[in-house]
Amino acid sequence: MVLAGLLLSWTAPAASAHVPTTDGTSVIRQDGASVHYTLELDYDTLTKAAGFGTLPRGTKDAEHAAFLEAHRAPLVSYLSDRLTVALDGSPCSAVLGGTGITKRQRFLYARLLLTYRCPESESGEFTVRYQVFSEADAIGAEHTNMVDYELGGSGGSDVFDIGHRELRAGRSGAAHAGRDAPRADGPDLSWASTGRFVSLGLEHILSGADHVLFLVLLLLGAQGWRSVVRLATGFTVAHSVTLALAALGWLDVPTEIVEPLIALSIVYVAVENIIRGESRHRLLVVFGFGLLHGLGFAGALDFTGDFSGRLLVSLLGFNLGIELGQLAIVLAVFPLILLARRRSWSVLAHVGAAAAVGVIGLVWFVERLLPPGGAA
Repeated sequence: MVLAGLLLSWTAPAASAHVPTTDGTSVIRQDGASVHYTLELDYDTLTKAAGFGTLPRGTKDAEHAAFLEAHRAPLVSYLSDRLTVALDGSPCSAVLGGTGITKRQRFLYARLLLTYRCPESESGEFTVRYQVFSEADAIGAEHTNMVDYELGGSGGSDVFDIGHRELRAGRSGAAHAGRDAPRADGPDLSWASTGRFVSLGLEHILSGADHVLFLVLLLLGAQGWRSVVRLATGFTVAHSVTLALAALGWLDVPTEIVEPLIALSIVYVAVENIIRGESRHRLLVVFGFGLLHGLGFAGALDFTGDFSGRLLVSLLGFNLGIELGQLAIVLAVFPLILLARRRSWSVLAHVGAAAAVGVIGLVWFVERLLPPGGAA
């Protein structure tokens, strides 16, 4: 009963079942002394942060594109000190070459094409500093930006977020001989980048109340540790498959379909827990719902490059983070459930917890059928 109350109080304020976030992508390519930077950001958040307001709901895409193009000056002003590129410590001058819009799932993004003119240099170590949607902008949401870069003869994938605002890439050369700073083409930064994807996956599952509650319901209905291992393995295999397919762009299912179905998966398992507990077919049910949750996990990723070894490492790191979060939830919750089952009130607690979580899932289902709003 206490567990049900805590879950209810924790999740009730979160209409989307996730901590408010915005996402974006950065594709960075060097061309001689120039760096071409394609930046995509949540449209409404960008226009608010840059100070030129938003358009009313229902505005056509062409009007959104024209509105963005008409405000090039405030865009340049906003980005000038928030997105910088330097070569060997010398700043590169930025030019906003073009603006546009794009849609991913049901969300609108602004696409900005920036070119940085860099001074000639023999060493070629690039530093990209990213302060877009930082704490100073007070956008009311956490921001992550997926990066795909090729700079100074090295390339890779990375993540800009609240704890990582700088990317260094390229060969240090003679001018930097003896320096210990990690570079993108060396093992230190590669491990650091992979660690950030692991952290992103861990954060995504722990902040995603819908995924957590689905897992808690599975534990609530499990008969023992052997059952937990079987169900967790089925869920892991299923969500890993669709996570990989969706993140790599090989499977595209609209969010407006996936998110309500994830909410319904919570309702279904909650009702099943109340009526009959763990059924003979639960593994198949969990596998099917795991495919849905994998599509939900993939919403935190947006790889822009072609399939490659470095992209695969990033994807595996993100999935490892999800598995670590899942393991932490199992080890924290299931022993408490086993302990509660020794008490005379365990049946009432079981029904109460399942019913409370089922109601939450039903509320989310209804909310997710409504028109979208808020940050991407």
